[in-house]
Amino acid sequence: MPFDQTKNASLLGVLRRSASLQVQETLYAADGYELHAHPDLVDRLKHLINYAENASFQFAFGVPVLYAPNGLIFATVEGTSSLQLYLPGEHGWGRPYAEYGDSWRQGRAWAATAPHEEEVIASFVRLASSIVTAAGKH
Repeated sequence: MPFDQTKNASLLGVLRRSASLQVQETLYAADGYELHAHPDLVDRLKHLINYAENASFQFAFGVPVLYAPNGLIFATVEGTSSLQLYLPGEHGWGRPYAEYGDSWRQGRAWAATAPHEEEVIASFVRLASSIVTAAGKH
């Protein structure tokens, strides 16, 4: 099942406004749009899906996203290291990402040097996934 366009309308509107059509499929294109993330970061998001139960991966206007079984998007990546997670309230990870709305936070997709940082990222990916799964809407 693809992500739900109605439930994600606000986020998809933001992504659509920054989308650029890409006629020719290349390493930096996805589903007819210019890719907004480095291919290595796309692979990183595909790895992070392992931390979210029953999540799926898809592109939305060239932006890689993860979404829950109910169709709600809870994670995106952009650039070379930026991870955005749906985390309503203060959860101690990243910084507010108002471009997507008050409930989104942005941080690094890659663990730095400390071994525990991968588990920190994994725990917030799990949390974002569980929040949208339980809520049923943003």
